[in-house]
Amino acid sequence: MSAYLVQERIEAQRWSNHQATVERDAWIDARAQEIISLFPDEPTRMGCFTLPREALSAMLGDESKEAYNDYVSAIAYIRAEKEWDRLYPTCPF
Repeated sequence: MSAYLVQERIEAQRWSNHQATVERDAWIDARAQEIISLFPDEPTRMGCFTLPREALSAMLGDESKEAYNDYVSAIAYIRAEKEWDRLYPTCPF
């Protein structure tokens, strides 16, 4: 009988870990979307007056917009994961 009890506890722990991972990923996705919404849609809107014209013209085109979106997504997810780790630190033991 105890073998079944141990197996049930192991399965319950796996389920708990899976649920925690799903909740973590959902929180990070939601927070990353909030951060992404803070950025302008076009890379040219990120330009400033100190950039030379050549640099600003490099921000035009579909490839630059795709690279800009990848950049914004990457930094948003990095920031969201760091916020999660700060809010919910892992147990050291």
